[in-house]
This record gives sequence, C-alpha cells and structure tokens, in this order.
Amino acid sequence: MPKRKSNPSGGSGSDRIRVGVVGLGYWGPNLVRNLAESHLFEIGYLCDLRPQTLETVSYRYPAVPCTTRYEEVLRDPAIDAIAIATPVSTHYPLAMSALESGKHVFVEKPLAASSDQVVEMTALAEANGLVLMPGHTFLYSPPVTAIKRLIDAEALGEIYFISSSRVNLGLHQPDVSVVWDLGPHDFSILRYWLDDLPSEVSAISRSCVLPDIPDVSFINLRYPSGTVAHVELSWLAPSKLRRTAIVGSEKMVVYDDTSNESVRIFDAGASIPDPETFGEYQLSYRTGEIVSPRVEATEPLSLEVADFGKAILEGTPLVSSAAVGLDVVRTIEAVDRSLAEGGTTVALGARVSQPHLEEELHSRIDEFKAENVTPAPRALTENGETIGTAILGAGPAGLTAAYTLARRGRPGAVFEADGTVGGIAKTIEFDGYRFDLGGHRFFSKLEQVERMWEEMLGTEFLKRPRLSRIYYDGKYFDYPITAKDVVARLGLWESFRCALSYLWSSRHRNSDAETFEDWVTSRFGRRLYDAFFRSYTEKVWGIPGSEIRSLWAAQRIKNFSLGKAILTILGLRREHVTTLIEEFRYPRLGPGQMWDAFAAHAEENGIPVHLKQRCISVAHADNRVRSIVLQQNGDLHEHSVDSVVSSMPLSELIMALDPPAPAEVRAAARNLHYRDLVLVALMTTEEAPFPDNWIYLHDPETRAGRVQNYGAWSDGMVRPGTTCLGVEYFSFEDDDIWNMPDEQAVDLAKMELARIGLIDPSKVVDGVKVLVRKAYPMYDSVYEDAVQTIRSYLERFENLQTCGRNGLHRYNNQDHSMWTAILATLNVVDGSEHDVWSVNVEAEYLEEGELVDALFEPNVGIPVSLVEPEA
Repeated sequence: MPKRKSNPSGGSGSDRIRVGVVGLGYWGPNLVRNLAESHLFEIGYLCDLRPQTLETVSYRYPAVPCTTRYEEVLRDPAIDAIAIATPVSTHYPLAMSALESGKHVFVEKPLAASSDQVVEMTALAEANGLVLMPGHTFLYSPPVTAIKRLIDAEALGEIYFISSSRVNLGLHQPDVSVVWDLGPHDFSILRYWLDDLPSEVSAISRSCVLPDIPDVSFINLRYPSGTVAHVELSWLAPSKLRRTAIVGSEKMVVYDDTSNESVRIFDAGASIPDPETFGEYQLSYRTGEIVSPRVEATEPLSLEVADFGKAILEGTPLVSSAAVGLDVVRTIEAVDRSLAEGGTTVALGARVSQPHLEEELHSRIDEFKAENVTPAPRALTENGETIGTAILGAGPAGLTAAYTLARRGRPGAVFEADGTVGGIAKTIEFDGYRFDLGGHRFFSKLEQVERMWEEMLGTEFLKRPRLSRIYYDGKYFDYPITAKDVVARLGLWESFRCALSYLWSSRHRNSDAETFEDWVTSRFGRRLYDAFFRSYTEKVWGIPGSEIRSLWAAQRIKNFSLGKAILTILGLRREHVTTLIEEFRYPRLGPGQMWDAFAAHAEENGIPVHLKQRCISVAHADNRVRSIVLQQNGDLHEHSVDSVVSSMPLSELIMALDPPAPAEVRAAARNLHYRDLVLVALMTTEEAPFPDNWIYLHDPETRAGRVQNYGAWSDGMVRPGTTCLGVEYFSFEDDDIWNMPDEQAVDLAKMELARIGLIDPSKVVDGVKVLVRKAYPMYDSVYEDAVQTIRSYLERFENLQTCGRNGLHRYNNQDHSMWTAILATLNVVDGSEHDVWSVNVEAEYLEEGELVDALFEPNVGIPVSLVEPEA
C-alpha cells in the first residue's frame, strides 16, 4: 500500500501532503488557495484540460507544475493526494484512477453520479487504506456547527420541522439539475443536524430555461423521528437567498448565510395550557428574547481542507466522510425517482450503516482485495538477483558508503533522486560561474577522511586562507570573535553592560539548559545573546531561540569566554584564541568536484551510481529489508537487496516502509522538520567587493542571513576579473522569498548588499535564484523524542542502516556525515555493531572549525586499511 511521501517543500519546511488539484473552473481556484494556505499541504500539480485556465490560475502559483494531462499527475509518486473539482459526471472515473494509483482523494460534492459508483469508490479506498472525502463544505460552516450544538444539547426541544430556501439567479449547469447542484448542501446539512436519513421523499420541479434540466425544485422530506423538512432550490430567482428556519418545541432558529447575524435564536413557540374550566381549549403563544450568538468567521473551506489533511496524517474520522457522501447521493436519487414518477412519495430505505448496505460495501472491498489492487502500476525488474547493498542518496554520506563498499569488494548500487551527485554539497554551474549551496569548507580532525579527500583530488585540492566576519549594528566584527575586537566595536559602555550581564548570568548559570536561548544566555549573558545570537539564529531556523534545543548550541557555537575576555582587557591574561583554523581545504572547482570524483571512483570499482531514481518504497519482512522500489520518469522498478544504507531524509524513509511502520513511528516522522534555503547568486564585475570568504549578517533589518564570496574560495569558481556572491535566505516553502519570482529575488539581494555597503549594485551583471529543500534538519522542541522513537524502531532491522545529515536528522558537517557512512556500511557488510548515532554528540565539536580533544570514542575500531589508498 502506498505511503504518503514527506514533502520536500514542506511547512514549516516540514513534511506536508503533496496534492494535485484537478479542475480549475468555478470552485477549483478556491480549493487551490485554501490548500496553498494550509500548513498541512503543498500544491504539487495544477491540472485542467484548458491551457488558458491553467495559465490564469498558475500566475498566482508560479512554482507549481501545471499540466493538461491527468495521467501525469497520477504517475508522480511524490503526489500523495488528488483534489477533484470537475463536472459531476467525471468524479467517478477521475477518483477511481486516483485511488488505483494509491492517492488519497478529495472530491467536490456530490461524491459521484450514483450510489453504486460511491459504493465502489468507498470500497476501493478502504481496500487500499486511503482517505476518500466528499466536499460538503457547509458541514464546516461555523453557523451550521453552532446549530448542531444547539440541537445536540436539546436546547430547541423536539424538532418539529425545518424549512430551507437556497435560490439565486444562476449558475445554470449544463450536465446536472438544480437538485444535483444545490441539493447536496441542504441534504448534507440536514443529515448532519438530524443524524439520520429521511424515510421518504417527494418532489416537484420544472425546467424553465434549459430543456430537461430542472432549474427549480420543491422537495419534502420526512424523517423517522417525525421531523419534516421542506427544501426550495432554484437557479431562477430575483435575488440570492440562503435561509433556513428550524422550529423546535422549545425554541426556534433562523440561519441566514447572507446576513451579518447568521444565527438568531428565538425564544418563541406555542403550547396548550391545562384548561381551567370544562370546554376551555386555548393555545398559548410565547415570544421571548431574540439572541444572536457570536459565530466565528472562519472560512469553512479552510476547515474542510484541514480535516482532509488530518485524516491522512493522523487517521482522524472525517466530518464529511464517504458515508455522508453516499447518504447524500441516495437522497438525491430518491428525489429523482419522485420527479420521474410525477411527485409521488418515494421510500428512501436504509442508510449505509444498516446490514444489507454494509454487506454490499464489504463484498466490494473483498473483491478489490481479491483482485490484489496495487497502489500504483509497477514495472518490476524481477530477475531474482540481488543488487547487493542499495545506497539511497548520492551526497557525501552515500558516496562514502559506496567508497567503503568498493574497498570491501562488495556489490552494491547508489540511487539518487536528483540529477547530480553531492546533495546539498554539490556545485551549481551558471554561465561560466560556479557556486555552492552555502559554503562547504573541507576540514576534519579525522586523518582517514583527509586522506580520502587527498586521494580523490590530489593537486586540485587547494589550501585556502580563512577570513569571516559578522555584520551587526552597522559594524563588522571579526569571526571567530575576539575580546579586543568586541570591545573596540561595541564601545566601552556597551561592553561594560555586556560584562555585567555576563557576571549575572555566570552566577545564575543553568547547567541543565534545554533550549538554545537558555544555553547561550547562561554562558554569554542576555545582552550578548541579543546582540550576536538571537537575530541570526532566528533567521536560520524561523522559530524563537526558546524553541530550539540546546544541543544545537553545544555543537555549533564558538566557545568564547567573556570572563577570559575581561581579564584580557584588564591585562591580567594573555589573549589566546584557541584552536581556530586559519585555513581550510577546498576543491578548485567547488565541492561538487570532490563528489564527482567519489562517484567516478564508485563506478570504476563496480558500484553504479543511478541518478533521477527516487526510492518510494522499502519492502521488508521478518526484520529484514527485502527490496526497494524506485521511480524514474514515471516508471517504477523493484530491486531485491541484501542490505540498505540510507542517507535519504529520515522522515521519508519511515514513510516509505512497506508494510507501514507503527502509527507512533509515522507520527514521529511527521514531527521531524526541516529548514529550506533560498540562494541568490549575484555575478558582479567587482573582482573583490570584500575580502572575506563569507560574512554572517546578524543585522535584523537584513533578511539575508549570510553572504559567500566564491572568488575568495577559489579562482576556478569565477570568470577572471569578476566574482560571484551567494546571498543566503533561510526559508520555509510557504515563505514569500521562496515563492518570489527570480528577478525580484535578485533585486532584493542586490538592494540588501548595497544597503550595508558590500557591493555597488550597478556592477551586478547577472543573478539567479536556487531553491534548496530540506537544507537543515531542525532541532526544535519535538525532534529529540521523534528521533528516539524512530531510532528505537529501526534497531529491529538487521540489514538497514541510516547515515548522513538527513539520514540521522543531525546537523553534521561533511566529515562527520562521511564517518557515519563508513560505520553504517561496515555494520551491514561486516556485521559490525558501530554506534552510528554517537558520531558528533560531543559538545566540543564546533561548526566553525574549532579543534576538539576527541571526536569519537578511542576504541571506535575503524581499520586504517579501509580508508588508506592501496599501494
């Protein structure tokens, strides 16, 4: 059965449901807007048969793929769900195709053109474990739900009758009557309020404008409880009216969807008092106060979309379920029978929950299961041979796993979803320039890793001087921070205030700090936290420092001591900036050159590297992975495997498991969030606009978080006499910068760098915007528990190992990602028991290159022969 894939663009950068919207006529654009605004969804496709309609809607969503071919949407394994807003006659074939392709399905009302079709759709959805939802939007309308609460609380007493008018001038539909068009609203509302189906129906109608298509109808319904209802529907009325009266034995309610007071409760009624004299018989009428309760103004469609998303992600029951959709269609069919028989009363029969219909539904479910319906068509390679170890991902970790396999002489293959190797460490080439997706320095305490790099590139592996600074409050501070520079640039008074803040914090240090903010504040003081850490950190992660876990601080912050700085300023201590690298290694043509060399080494040693092949399923049994399913150009291929080393995002791996992981593990996977990156590369004729390799932009007024000067990394990255600057914007996929047109993003980057004096914007000759999904695994408040849950579950697999930054959901540098890959590969090919998860847990390891006393346990036991070049 298909698993919903984690969205690479997702919510909070997070894992959102990728949905294709089919049909962009009257209602489709409303669906698109609400899905796009929901944190649960990402629009993966827009589909309509009319190119002009596609162009009109897609103008607001330029990053979303568009197509006139529905099969293209269905063939994309990254699409989790389909939302259908097309004519009623197309609902059944479109929905069935989507369900057969393993997609969850939302269908605008009514669910289908017949109850038989609905039963078949429901059976297929249940057989495949998919969500099927009809779009009965009014069930999410706050006024309707408010009245439901009144009825359920018996505040209205016994419901005598309900009278509804839903009329307007238009819109006539060419393929269905007014009953099929407007009736689903009232029939679904009545079912929701009364929690029952009518026992009998009668109706009259007339076709006034279009022959044989009734545009006015008057419908009477009687319910088992005794309640009667009258529904007036028309496309031919002088004005719009959406008014319903509910009359109960205690109170009455008027629901007017066009009024500012959508719900009014009348304390009114009639009763027969006990007669005082023989023969006295007189009614008593009550007209009390009228109350207009406060009703939320939430858009019903947004609530409906959220209900669909939660049903997919959490398995929660739908308010507008397929059972509701079936009841509504059966009510419409009863109306049609009454009309066909001249308005006679028609018995509706049992609702879907009663035995004979349940038997019909479950027999269809059994049929589908017996037919072995699969979630998507598979073109399998069933030659019975295993490929050895499957390596998922061709970034630094995946290619290091391939290197290790080659050194061990074991068979295997690498599968990468992207069209190039290197992952986030690849190099982009653009019009004679090269640039990184963020700067990637090559520095490691691990001699074995250093040897591997040297082996791959030799003289192409350069030594480069390091220079970096922080821009804050209109000033540039040295980075790594030094005491004299901080005092000189902050000034004596502000430095004194920072010192006082530090002294106070040192006396109240929180040794068990759980958040980034607490950790930094207790070690640096509140004022330095606000000056140097808050703005940049919140730019990077998009959440407050109080929601980021302290582990991030322990791993990534330079160990600057303000106490030692004060002693230095007073002349009581010599300043000594400890163990900071002043140079680093770098491939002449960027980091992609290194990973191209690793890929070539793998190929030369019999480990093929397959590009544009995304793993969508990992089949397992008896605690062993048996096969993987890969998608390429819409075709699916299955390979038997001996083992799997995965560097794909941990959340995606869990969602790809077949059979599915337990619910709590899938929920943990959904709690792993990511931060995305927007990189704007600017090409300028200024050869050296600034001397730094990179500058951190802590200034709150500057949206960019960091700028790279690639000409200062290597002359081979730029055209002679020019340079390329990489302006980094940390983002989620629903942020405006992510969806901003390229030209506008380039203008923004130019303006920001010019404002802080880094460039002359007139010298910028070109620019390009690059989107990087899942750039940074987030250390938010839920990730530790989520990772632990997943880790505990994965430990049961004998031949599955995870590694790398996204494979462990840990912000590792290249060398640590490579080290985890070596350990993981040895575990699956040699049966070793190295603890991959222990790599890079020491607080001493710092991103900015600070040396550490011990990166790993001394008895880690990696054979030197593994990573030393053979003689």
